[in-house]
Amino acid sequence: GIGRDIADRKKYEQRLEALNRASRRLLTAETPQEVADVGVEVAREILDLDANAIHLYDEERSALVPVAVTDIGRELVGEPPTFTGGDSIAWRVFEQGEVLTLDDVHDDPDLYNPDTPVESELYLPLGEHGLLIAGSPTPAAFDQQDILVGEILANSIVTALEQAERLKQLRSRERRLTRQNDRLEEFASIVSHDLRNPLNVAEGRLELAQEDCDSAQLDHIEQA
Repeated sequence: GIGRDIADRKKYEQRLEALNRASRRLLTAETPQEVADVGVEVAREILDLDANAIHLYDEERSALVPVAVTDIGRELVGEPPTFTGGDSIAWRVFEQGEVLTLDDVHDDPDLYNPDTPVESELYLPLGEHGLLIAGSPTPAAFDQQDILVGEILANSIVTALEQAERLKQLRSRERRLTRQNDRLEEFASIVSHDLRNPLNVAEGRLELAQEDCDSAQLDHIEQA
C-alpha cells in the first residue's frame, strides 16, 4: 500500500474555489477604493495573508499610496508608508512588475525601514495600478502556494480596478453630457423666448395685411 498526504492539495483547491466566489465580490465594487477594501479582506480571509495592504499608484504624486490595510497589518507596521521612486523594495517590484517573495527582508538593500518588525514579505504587482504587499513577523512565511493563489487574486483585483476605471469614465461622460444638455435646453429656452415676441408681432401684422389685400404672397408668409 502507498499513502499520500493530500492536505496541501485540498487546501489549494479550497482556496481556488473561495477565490472564484470572491472574484464576484470584487467585480461588484464600483470604485478603486472599494476594490482595494475588498481585496485586502479577500487576501486575509482566503489566502491567510493577515497583514496585507494595497498601494495604488497616484499619477499626480508619482507615488504608491496606501489605500487599504488590514487591522493586523496596521498593528504590525503602523500606518503604511507612501513609496516614491527608488526608495524601496515596493517601488522596485512595481517597476519590474514581477512577483517577489523575501524570506528575510533585512537582506535586501532596498529595505524601506531597517527597524521594521516584518521578517518576510510577499509582493504582488497589480499591473500599472499598484501593489498588494503582505508581511509576516516570521521568516520564510510564504510558500509557492501563496505565490500561485496570490497571483490569481492579483489578476482579479486588476480586472476589478479596470472595470472601476471604466465605470468612472462612463459616469464622467454622463455628467458631461448632462451638463451639455442642460446648457442646450437653457439656450433653446432663451432663443424661444427671444423669437416668440417678434413672431407674435409678425402674425398680428399679417392678419392686418390679409384684411387689407388679397395676395398669394401672404399665404407663403403665413406658412413660413
